[in-house]
Order: sequence, then structure tokens, then C-alpha cells
Amino acid sequence: MSFVGTALFLRIYIYRSGELLPAAIAAAPHPDRLGVSALTAHLLMMAGIVATAVGDELVIAHPLGHTRPAWVAVILGGPALFLVGRSFFEYAVFSRVSRDRVIGLLVLVALTPPMLLLPPLLAAIAAIAVLTGIAIADAARARGRPPEPPSPPG
Repeated sequence: MSFVGTALFLRIYIYRSGELLPAAIAAAPHPDRLGVSALTAHLLMMAGIVATAVGDELVIAHPLGHTRPAWVAVILGGPALFLVGRSFFEYAVFSRVSRDRVIGLLVLVALTPPMLLLPPLLAAIAAIAVLTGIAIADAARARGRPPEPPSPPG
């Protein structure tokens, strides 16, 4: 489960924005601002990955136990924080945020109350399902289209 989540984070990170950051910096009217925005986005994504790792440890230690609210916060909150950072990063490169990232974030928030009633393993599976949906949506959107050029905010 941890490996799948890590692979999905990598896939979602690399998709378009991660590939085009150097070109976006070169095209930006204010490269220093874009650099600060990209740094902030990366810090948020890293915080999300660290929180997810804590959640993975909890799931490994207590897969079928009672799910405490703090556990749900890291199991679902880690991917949510990653998506917030990834959305900021996408905005820095393209001046827009993909709908699937916002939808994924809202789904993670909506899943929080029901996950309090289910074992930690199911909460982790739910988070993986949301990340998988985002990765699939990214691939479907890119199918047959040329790569989008960067257009950082002015």
C-alpha cells in the first residue's frame, strides 16, 4: 500500500508541471517570484508526503483497529496536503489548477467523517483510490494532446 501511494505521488508530481518547471522559470516575467512559489509548493508537497508516511506506519501497526481522529488526519490529510501543494505548483507553472486536483481534495475532505467509523486500512485504501483517480484523469486528459507549454502567472 505504501509503495502504491509513493508511486502515485511521483506520477501526479511529474505530470506536466514537474517536467516543465525549468521552462516555466525561463518564461516567467518574474523568475524570482516563481521560484518562491515553486519552493512553497514543494514544501507543502513534502509535508504531505511526510504525513502520509506517518499514516502508513499507523496502518501497518493497526490495520484493522479502531481509527482515531488524529489517524484519519494523517491518513487522508497527508494526500490532501500533497494535493494542495501540487495545485500551487501547477498554478505557478500554468496559471491554472486542474479540476481533478480540486475534486480529489474535496473527496478526501468528504471521506473524513465516514473513515472515523472504519479501520485504518480502509481509510488508506480510500486515499489510494482518490490518488489513482487523479492519475487516471491526468492520463486521460493528456491522451492524444501535445504537451502544454508553460504559462506562469505574470
